[in-house]
Amino acid sequence: MQDRAEASSTDASADAPLGSEAHLELATRVAQLGIWDWNLRDNSFFYSPRAREICGLPQGDEPLRMEQLQARTHPEDLPRTHAMLLRALDPAIRERLPYEYRVVHEDGQVRWVVAHGEAMFATVDGAERAVRYIGTLQDVTERRRLGEALEASRTRLQLAIDAGRMAVWEADLRNDTLVGSPELNRLLGFPADAQPTREQIRAGNPPGERERVEACARAALARGERFIETEYRYIRPDGEPCWLLLRAELQLEDGEPVRAVGVLMDVTGCRRAEEALRSSEARLKLAQRIGNIGVWEWELPSGDASWSREMYELFGLDPEAGITPEQAWLAQVYPEDRVAVDEAVLRSTQSGQPVDIEFRIRVDGQTRWIRSRGTPATDPDGTRRMIGVNQDVTSTHHQRATLEARNRDLQEAAVRIGRERERVFELSRDLFAVAGFDGYLKTINPAWTCILGYDEANWLTRPLLEFVHPEDRAGARAVLDCLERGDAAPPFECRLRCDHGGWRWIAWTAVAEGESIYVVGRDVTHEKIAAQELEAANRQLRNQIEGRERVEATLRQMQRLEAVGQLTSGVAHDFNNLLTIVLGNLDLIEMAVDDPQVRRRLDLMRKAALRGATLTSQLLAFSRRQRLETKVVDLNGTVQGMSELLKSTMGGSIDVTTRLQPDLWSALVDPTQIELVILNLAINARDAMPVGGGLTIETSNAALADEPRQPGEPVPGDYVAITVIDTGSGMTEEVRAHAFEPFFTTKAVGKGSGLGLAQVLGFAQQSGGGVGIESRSGEGTTIRVYLPRAYSVAVGGISAPETREHVEPLPQRRYALLVDDDNAVRDVTAARLRQLGFEVLEAGSGGAALDLLERTAQVDLLVADFAMPGMNGVEVAQQARTRRPGLPVLFVTGYADQTALAGIGDERVVQKPFRDDELERKVRAVIGR
Repeated sequence: MQDRAEASSTDASADAPLGSEAHLELATRVAQLGIWDWNLRDNSFFYSPRAREICGLPQGDEPLRMEQLQARTHPEDLPRTHAMLLRALDPAIRERLPYEYRVVHEDGQVRWVVAHGEAMFATVDGAERAVRYIGTLQDVTERRRLGEALEASRTRLQLAIDAGRMAVWEADLRNDTLVGSPELNRLLGFPADAQPTREQIRAGNPPGERERVEACARAALARGERFIETEYRYIRPDGEPCWLLLRAELQLEDGEPVRAVGVLMDVTGCRRAEEALRSSEARLKLAQRIGNIGVWEWELPSGDASWSREMYELFGLDPEAGITPEQAWLAQVYPEDRVAVDEAVLRSTQSGQPVDIEFRIRVDGQTRWIRSRGTPATDPDGTRRMIGVNQDVTSTHHQRATLEARNRDLQEAAVRIGRERERVFELSRDLFAVAGFDGYLKTINPAWTCILGYDEANWLTRPLLEFVHPEDRAGARAVLDCLERGDAAPPFECRLRCDHGGWRWIAWTAVAEGESIYVVGRDVTHEKIAAQELEAANRQLRNQIEGRERVEATLRQMQRLEAVGQLTSGVAHDFNNLLTIVLGNLDLIEMAVDDPQVRRRLDLMRKAALRGATLTSQLLAFSRRQRLETKVVDLNGTVQGMSELLKSTMGGSIDVTTRLQPDLWSALVDPTQIELVILNLAINARDAMPVGGGLTIETSNAALADEPRQPGEPVPGDYVAITVIDTGSGMTEEVRAHAFEPFFTTKAVGKGSGLGLAQVLGFAQQSGGGVGIESRSGEGTTIRVYLPRAYSVAVGGISAPETREHVEPLPQRRYALLVDDDNAVRDVTAARLRQLGFEVLEAGSGGAALDLLERTAQVDLLVADFAMPGMNGVEVAQQARTRRPGLPVLFVTGYADQTALAGIGDERVVQKPFRDDELERKVRAVIGR
């Protein structure tokens, strides 16, 4: 102390004596404090006897060294204490905070001390610095141990609360507020971060429950108790009902409850167990007390255990009987189960994982099952322990045993069903298989081999798509991709190849699960064939319906044409009669006149009459009442013979091209009429190309197999076709639909009669063929005329036109009976016959002709008009031949009914008007026979 008094005079207060040593010693002894003084000038340390005792330093007055003090400081605390020392000695900081640290005595004992210190500063060498550091030491080891014990107790309590899933709460009854642990929100059904109000909580109380709990509290207070315990029903916000166990302690002021603290547990499961086992009074009582839950704690490795009261009751023991947990454990638990529980707890403490195990106990001669759940924990001093809860699960165990028995029964049934399914798998006619996403089959049933023929090795070693029909592989691949994506695959069908080379239709259903695809296929080949046959029948029916519609359309067209034909036939007949008169008289006048001017005018009149005859020929062709002289014709020769005529007719602006098939069949057709048809079509094409273009005439063989789709087209058969193609303006759909109608034309007035295509159609159909047309507006027109094929070699084309020669009379005088209802026609015909040398007997009707035949001895020729009122020419001829067999007959007609003249040869029919010397030639031919 004297050394301290003699310190430098630079700071008198720093060197002042500490006071009376007796007084100081008394103070330190009372406060259990040790005093230390560190002189920083000479780096000497003074520690009072109590301070030396606290730090485990030797007693005495000798100064201490820094190394001694550091050696006594716990190594883990040394960096922290050194840092705090520096802060206390820093003039800028001058920290005076107390700090705790550990000291280690020489015998290894560890003590906790708390140090309070303050530095004294002085100016040394012009700078302020710490010159002394004085303070006290206090041993707080016992206080630390008490705190740690309290914390461990709190930890154990929390573990027990967590293991029992209990919520801790505190209610201020005066202010009507409630606070609780996080478990409270879970029990009440609120979100973890919610702060429900008392009104929200009360809303979950069913009617009468809150009043019953309050009555329970008032009854406890009336008995002088502050602890209440009851169970009540509660409805969570999501509507789920539950049972809660309430334990609470009431705090009173002036006899009134002002505060309540307690725990809340969900005992719904226990309540349900109660309701299921109402017959067991013991279990009901146990369930009413915290759901048959007991709390236990087991310290390792000492083996010391502590049980709650409920644990004793759970084991059927009196908690006040003085029985230790070890005695109860050994007495009640089955020996073979104790070993399993001990091993499970040991493994849990070593691994740090919770333990959950069941064991048996014997209570009143009965075996009960206890479920024990525990959590390992380690105290701050390193002591290991296990804390947990036990619960009576006898009923649950019995239920589980019953369930296991039922599961065994179900497993046996499943095995039996599995065997039955295996039989179905083996015997089914459907294809069952398990496949992978790689397209390979993993398992198949025998139906694959039975239906498709390959052995099992073929199916399992080759991709399934290899057996799928090429046209169906894309669809099968799409189904595999759909299943691999995890989507549901629709039912699908595909064809699989059989080992004999055929194909079978299979209808599939497939689902994917995990890495496998489960497929079921059914052979629907017969159904497919039946469907195809049905489709073919439907198609045939549709074709028949379409054919019928086409026939009906054709019939309607034919009826219209027939009506027009009847009109035009009559007009043509009368017109031919008039032309016969005109041309006949022109021939007679021409023979009597030599004046060139007159003969020129007569020639003009003849040409006009012949044009009228051509028009009537067109009318007859349209009405199909003209008389056709069919022959075997080479159409290639016909087209070649007309090439010059066509080029001159088309003019220089239209390029005419022919494409003739070398091996063309012969056609059975009237040579003269086919030439007119070709010329007519060429002229129509020219009119469609006013600024020029191209005209192509083709010949081809046509073997038609399909029924006609448009009116005018031919029926199936072999035909020789002449096709006229132009690059003209073409036709619209509307125009093309009316193209073959008589008198229909798109030309200007006076530019066309509208009979051209109608004549072509009439000629083709009368010949036994038909006409097809293809045209689009702006793309030209193609007209194809189908003519019947002749099955003999063609003998030539159209014969060269005959030149009119002078008529020589017959060598001997003959008598001709002429019958015609038209006087003028009869007069012209009689004149032509007289030029041949006939004596002509004229009659205006069939009856008159037959009368003349009866009265006249010699008649060498009967010339009869076909169309007459009353009795036609054929009937007159038939009557005349009954009277005079072998009488030559020649028919003159403006049109010919094919039915009536079916048996009359062309050599005995003369068309009106008479052209060139046709009448004379056929008269000579008939007389010659």
